[in-house]
Amino acid sequence: MPRLVERNMIVKDWRKTPMKIALVYPGGYRAGMTGLTVQLLYHLFNLRDDCLCERVFIDGSKPPRSVESGRTLEDFDVIATTISYERGYIGLLGGLRDSGIPLRRMDRDYRYPILLAGGIVPTSNPTVLEDYVDVFAVGDAEPIIDELVEVYMEQHSKQGRLEALSGMRGFYVPGYSEGFVDRVYSSKLDDSPHPTAQVIPLIDEKDPLCPVFGLTFNLEVTRGCGRMCHFCLASWVNMPVRHRGLESMVGLIDEGLRRMGVGKVSLLGAGVSDNRWLKDVCAYLVSRGLEFSTPSIRMDLVDEELMKLIVQGGQRTLTLAPEAASEYVRSLIGKPMADDRIMEVAENAYRSGFKRLKLYFMLGLPGEDSDCLKGIGRMAEAFARLGFSQIHVSINPLIPKPQTPFQWLPLASRKYLEEAFKTVKSSMPKTAVQVEMLNPAEAELQALLSLGDRSVGRVVEYMAMHDRMNVKEASKAVGVDLDRIVYTAKSCDDPLPWSMIRSADFKALREQYYAFERELKHQLR
Repeated sequence: MPRLVERNMIVKDWRKTPMKIALVYPGGYRAGMTGLTVQLLYHLFNLRDDCLCERVFIDGSKPPRSVESGRTLEDFDVIATTISYERGYIGLLGGLRDSGIPLRRMDRDYRYPILLAGGIVPTSNPTVLEDYVDVFAVGDAEPIIDELVEVYMEQHSKQGRLEALSGMRGFYVPGYSEGFVDRVYSSKLDDSPHPTAQVIPLIDEKDPLCPVFGLTFNLEVTRGCGRMCHFCLASWVNMPVRHRGLESMVGLIDEGLRRMGVGKVSLLGAGVSDNRWLKDVCAYLVSRGLEFSTPSIRMDLVDEELMKLIVQGGQRTLTLAPEAASEYVRSLIGKPMADDRIMEVAENAYRSGFKRLKLYFMLGLPGEDSDCLKGIGRMAEAFARLGFSQIHVSINPLIPKPQTPFQWLPLASRKYLEEAFKTVKSSMPKTAVQVEMLNPAEAELQALLSLGDRSVGRVVEYMAMHDRMNVKEASKAVGVDLDRIVYTAKSCDDPLPWSMIRSADFKALREQYYAFERELKHQLR
């Protein structure tokens, strides 16, 4: 990665700071600096005087080096990585490979850094990387960072540090932890540290390294989502939902813009529209003449007043996620919404000044039929008639996630997904609509890494060591039964590889799944 000039980069003295942490993002700079996670972890670690934290992006550089000092991974005491998507597993092991660090934890003695992994993906199922990661952080970072640093400083051997962490809340240490590991979380966002002096590159927004949403202040409005859709990892693994208050948001915005020198704010969170102060904070941003953006808006809460505020903030594309074009299927997956209400939201959006619409749908949903698939095209056509200049339809296969009610479901077959997408595409209007789907092969890989057991780590290792390796070929090469893990339905009585991690309420998951099964069977009679 080329050297960048950044505002708010933190550079500490290596000679005076006893603990050195490499904060590794398993992807490029642009992706890693787009969200809040890297910014938050960088801020939390560097708040302490006894440790320094430098960022490392796995972008193909050999070896990967930190942005701040150009040091390689082996120079640090701890490699801390955050993984928010499954392919990040491969990126992480690829980064170790390119650094000359043994991939398997049993091959790394005291001379190598401790490898710590956190993020929503390993929090839901760490077993895939059990043979590679020394310590998993299960849940939010804020409650455990001080404990991590203090254990490192108090213990003077790698084994002593791992043993100590294995007995502490929020840490899963393969080979040491016994029994269940409970997820930890910050109980109140207003009391949690939030970075205001966020790092931004001093480059043009058209530069390919610029974060996706430009040079912006990232504000976490909500953590988690209280809607509990059956497929949604963010809902079930981030319980309970927590909202930031208006006074806190306004204070952070004022300080963040002052310390960063930007005029744009990104409002972040899976359940942003559930925050009772959303309209008020948008009105405040408009009153200050600031640009701002919001993620997907919940359709049962958005009204014309909120839409007009968002348009005044400079956003011209509204993102909606119906997920299915059938009221029955939406109800079945835990996201009930009437067709008339979806149409009403689109009409209000156009009247409010939105020019473009982005829609998210899924394929391979329970209860889905050809009419449901063709309904995606009918819905897009109805929206196009309203006058939007562009409608972008993004279609993703349903990928069952651990710690959700759909963890017992299989992935739909490649053949079905390909045929279903053809049906959807043929039903689309010829103008103003763009449609794309995640490659079924990529969905297969994500499902394997989501639902896999310890043996799937061998697939990750093989793919990390053989660039551009096909997941089917990799699975076959290391003797992993991909079809059993990905395409076979599970019973609620079957043991689950991730059962020792209590991220979600297992009883609630099972009750939701049984209710879903009853409804599906009733409909099929």
